[in-house]
This record gives sequence, structure tokens and C-alpha cells, in this order.
Amino acid sequence: MRFAADEDEVMIEDMLDRALQNARNAAERVDGYAPRPDAAALRVQLAELGLWGAWLPEAAGGFDGGPRLLMTLARGLGRVPTHHGLIGGCVIPGALLTRSAREDAHDLAARMAKGEIPVAVAVMEPGARWTRDSPTTRAEGDGSGYRLTGIKSHVAEGGTAEHFVVSARDEDGLSLFLVPADAEGLTVSTYPATDGTTWAMVRADGVRVGSSARLIGPGDGAAALDKAFTLAVFTAAAELLGSCEAALAQTLDYLRTREQFGKPLSTKQALQFRAADLHADIEMLRSQVLGAANALSSGYTRRARSDVAAAMTLAIQTGDLVGREAIHLHGAIGMTRELGIGYHLLRADILSRWLGSAEHFRERFMAEEAAA
Repeated sequence: MRFAADEDEVMIEDMLDRALQNARNAAERVDGYAPRPDAAALRVQLAELGLWGAWLPEAAGGFDGGPRLLMTLARGLGRVPTHHGLIGGCVIPGALLTRSAREDAHDLAARMAKGEIPVAVAVMEPGARWTRDSPTTRAEGDGSGYRLTGIKSHVAEGGTAEHFVVSARDEDGLSLFLVPADAEGLTVSTYPATDGTTWAMVRADGVRVGSSARLIGPGDGAAALDKAFTLAVFTAAAELLGSCEAALAQTLDYLRTREQFGKPLSTKQALQFRAADLHADIEMLRSQVLGAANALSSGYTRRARSDVAAAMTLAIQTGDLVGREAIHLHGAIGMTRELGIGYHLLRADILSRWLGSAEHFRERFMAEEAAA
């Protein structure tokens, strides 16, 4: 198992860090808020550097970089407090589109590799929590096509997408359909989340689609979703790793410069111990995420699913701890939006509510291990 980065990965990480730092320095200052790079411009910039979709297969416009390159990208983006759309606008739809043999699906994936977000994935439903393999949305046969009826919630990037990948069940099982955002009978309602992202509720009232809209058939629908969201969970764990690193680095800078009674706070032994504990927790998370990346590089095996579940369990717990400690160690200023340190805690909270809690992934890990 390889934990150390090779020369190419080090070069890519350095290039990514420079691009993200430049984007943050050039971000417009808004009174009362920490500087955040423009998300669309950032995606295009990273695409021009060949980084945004580099993890995708070559046939879909990427460089076949795989999970380790995706980990580098997500970890770097986690250090920058901005809404980038990597998971909902690239990873999940990219994993589904590249699984399809259709040429138009690969064309859409190639557009995502260029920094666009033409596709959003609508598979979660109200009241179902993190269960995706038994949708209540129905696909009823209608001549040479289908009519889709149902409600989807927590749709990331749903407000700007041109198409939706919608899960629905017909007499043959679970299938995934590619539905235009402007289809008659499709209603998209957006709402904000606490970390600054925008989500959508998608309602289909007898939306008529042709037979060619079936992107992935009933025999492969559930498996395709499981693999796509396994990759999404891995990406979230890597992003939280980067977020924890950034929160600790910002906190250490503050402790070194903030003086109390004529001495920097960093000279206080109790604060040194707390910072050291956070560093140890982050190093543990780093090892777990790297282990999951190595497992995924060998395929979507039971071991890979188990390692990803373990990584996300630790990522949520560590992200919550580091976020709270970073705010506390900053004191009252840590509660302000202008400082921005609280973004890391908010992001950890949103990812856990969207993809699954620490308890959920702990149960998944135990189930995978019991099945071994």
C-alpha cells in the first residue's frame, strides 16, 4: 500500500495550491464576509489546468487520474471556503455518465471536465434519509416512452443544471433517466443551506420522456448509484481532510500572533496541548483517507466500500471536532462571518446531513466487515 505521494502527485498538489491561493487572493472583498473565489470562474480555471475532471476516464474528457488524483483535488478545495460543486456537479454525475455506453452521456461528462455543470443527480427522496435503492418515484410506460412522477430532495447543483439524472422504478426495477431541466411537468425549487450552497427540490408531475432517456437500465441502476455515491463519500472525506488542515493552520497562525498579557497565546501550554491533539487527529484522518484512495484504485470492492465508510466516519467526527475547536480557540472573533473559520464546521455539518452521519457510515462499515 502506497501512502506517500509520487512526484507527479506532488507537482499536481503544488499547482493546485497555487491556483487556489491566487483565486482566494483575487476574490472580491464583501463587507462582513470572508473572501470567497467565484465558483464558476474557479472551476474553469482548474479545468484549464487539466485538474477539474482529470480523475475521469480519457473517453469522458479526463486523464484517467482515478481516486488518488480526485483525493488531491478534493483535499485542496477543502482548504478554500467556497462553493465549488465538485461532488454534486462532477463526481456523482460523472460516475453515472461514464458508466453508460451512450455517446451523449460521455459528451456531457466531457463538458463537466471543462468546468461546466450541465447535469445534476436527483435520487434522494423526502423521508428516505440515505436510502437510494427503493425510490417511490414511478416510471410508467407511455407508448414509446415513459411518464415520471415523484419528488426528489437534496439535489445538489439543481438550480443551474441543464439535465437531471432521475432515479425511478418501473415494472422491471430501478432505472436512471436523463431528463431535461425544461421538460414539461418538471418543477425545480431552490433553497439555501447554512454553508452557502444552494440545493433544490425537484418535482415530476407526469414528465414525458422518450425511451432513449433511460440512461442506465433496471439491472444496473442500484449498483450504479452505489458506486457513484461511494466515490462521492470518498471525495467528501478528502474534502473534510483539507478543511481540517486549513482550520488548524488558520488557528495556529492566530495563536502565534494574538497576544495576551504581553505574550502570544501559543506560549500557553494548555493551548499547545489542544493544538497537538487536533494535529494527531488530522494525521489519523489523513492515513484513513489515503488508505481508502488506495483501495478504490483497485476497484469498487468490498474492501474499498469498507475503507470509504471508515474514512467518512472519521472525517465527520474529526471535521466536527476541529471546526468547533478552531472557533473556540479563536474566542469571540471565531463566531464572526468575516473571519470565516466557522465555514469548516458548517461544511462538515452539511456533508454529514447530505451523504450520511458518522453513525450511518459506522453501521455500513460493520455491515461490510461482517459480510467479509
